[in-house]
Amino acid sequence: MAVLFIALWGWRAEDLRASLHKEYRYRGEIALRSIADQLAGNLDGHFHDLTFFRRSLLELDQNPQLLTSAKKSAMITFQSTHRGIAAIHLLDAQAKKIIWSSEGQSPIPLLKVTEFTQLKRNPDYLIGRRVVLLKNKIWVMPMREHLLNHQGQVVGYIGSPFRLSRLKNIHTPADMDILITGASHIPVAFWKSGTWQLPAPQDRWTGHYLRVEVPGYPWTAYVRWSSSAFAHNFWRQNIWQSIPFIAILLFLLILDRLSVRFLRQLLDLRQYQQAALLMQQSLLIQTKPKAMYARLVETIVRETNAVAAFVLGPDPMTESLQISVLEADQKDLRESLVTWITAPNLKDLRNGSFLPERVFRSGQAEEIRFRDEVTENSPVMEKRPQLRRIRSMIAYPIILQDAAQVEAVLVVAHAKTKHFSQALKALIGQLVSSVGLALTLWKRHNALADAEAEIRKVAYYDSLTGLANRRLLNERLQKGLARASQNSQSIALGILDVDDFKRVNDQYGHDAGDALLVIIARRLEEALRSADCVARWGGDEFVLLFEGLEKRQVLEDVLLRLERALESPAKLSHGVLLPVRVSLGIYFCKDAGMIENQDVMLRCADQALYAIKAKKLERSRFWMIYDAELRLQSESEALGDMATQ
Repeated sequence: MAVLFIALWGWRAEDLRASLHKEYRYRGEIALRSIADQLAGNLDGHFHDLTFFRRSLLELDQNPQLLTSAKKSAMITFQSTHRGIAAIHLLDAQAKKIIWSSEGQSPIPLLKVTEFTQLKRNPDYLIGRRVVLLKNKIWVMPMREHLLNHQGQVVGYIGSPFRLSRLKNIHTPADMDILITGASHIPVAFWKSGTWQLPAPQDRWTGHYLRVEVPGYPWTAYVRWSSSAFAHNFWRQNIWQSIPFIAILLFLLILDRLSVRFLRQLLDLRQYQQAALLMQQSLLIQTKPKAMYARLVETIVRETNAVAAFVLGPDPMTESLQISVLEADQKDLRESLVTWITAPNLKDLRNGSFLPERVFRSGQAEEIRFRDEVTENSPVMEKRPQLRRIRSMIAYPIILQDAAQVEAVLVVAHAKTKHFSQALKALIGQLVSSVGLALTLWKRHNALADAEAEIRKVAYYDSLTGLANRRLLNERLQKGLARASQNSQSIALGILDVDDFKRVNDQYGHDAGDALLVIIARRLEEALRSADCVARWGGDEFVLLFEGLEKRQVLEDVLLRLERALESPAKLSHGVLLPVRVSLGIYFCKDAGMIENQDVMLRCADQALYAIKAKKLERSRFWMIYDAELRLQSESEALGDMATQ
């Protein structure tokens, strides 16, 4: 019998060892994929910053290597607000000389051209090997992008060293070692017991380890676990007993309970692994934070045996935590949780303070377990007995990696007191880290979109009046001519000049002159039709584009509306009233096909403006029309022709 018990114990011990190997492999695979995705996300973010400079600042000009003081200032300002960017370099077409550097670096690059690897998914991206900056004694990974001219030819490179110390934010399991190697198997980074180290060790790994390719990069991630850590974890769950029969029998009973418990933990771990895989797949599509949170809690409740999961975020007005999303396996429990979380009295079931608030302040995960006397005697439980199902809660901070700040708190509730094992806690922590990375990338994408919108605003709109500038007007004029020709409609272009504007600046100051220009711009916008366009041409001149004119009578109606809008004085600061006097020269063409180019319209409108300004003391209207068929008309002729149309 003793031999049988020993044989049974040996079989269970081997089964336990095999299960532990599976558990380590499962954890290693999840950790390795998460680390590889986070590493790729960090590198992608750095390349996106270079792409932003290349497309929005450098490649707009025919010669991208021509640096103006504004471009240099923009890149230096961007670097000062992004701690991950150590420097920005511009290199020649052969990448043998640094033309400009934000850090004043030597003209000799850190690495040769042959020491860079071109990425397959984007041939314009190049990544080098790790190297140490002797000046600051920091390890970096040089990264470059092709700098293209308008013909798509490579005329240079824009580069920036990636600080390898940024990888410290990547969460790794404490009982596993992680190694990252680059091209030619050169070590890039190494995590020992969850701590990032540099330089990476050169020894060869033995024992159990897994490998995963970093998505989109010529890098490989390895994970291993030491025999001592495995043995420690094994003997912690398998306590050796004496050989006598009773002791062996007792040992077998204890081992059986441990096996059942371990299998339950393994089942729970697999459920959370499935939830993590589904969540990581959904995070590949960048959505708004609330949609990410909703997908997260829905996946946890559906794929695991958790009774509830919810995310709390700070209210921008009160700075207190509010429910962002909440999911439960039963409707009654969901309603009870909402009532409990939003109740004015926040002491019940919270050990004196609200668990998510503690986690939000500390930035550290925390677990609580509810005692029977608390759940049975709580006044809240008497009103909401569904809450008695909850026996344990664990809360994790969702942290933005760029700012290292807590964005929200994830809370998972379970019906068992000792449900959250260390392996399960580590897996949930990795899942939360993936959500934090997705939020970081989403915010970075939005910031890049806002920056591009701001650049477009500066490029196409006047900074004083907010009207379209010359560049945007030329584009709209070109499209307007095409539409007028296609629809057989008339088109008109006017140049409006403010009379005696220099006297306003001399008498009241340039601030008053600017205020007058803004007032005129607003009145012009309000008086024109939606199909028309007004742009500031420069100084005190505006250009008006009239489209969709079926006949000249329509143009006359618009001009009369402009006259009414401009006839009232402009009220400036300190109660100063200035009369608004303007002159307008208009070029009108009944057939857009007659127009040779845009310069013809501007030149003819300018002739009409010159003619009406010469008669500003004796005119009855402030405009004069240059007709494409009748040439320049006097004021009475223009009005007469309009009246007959």
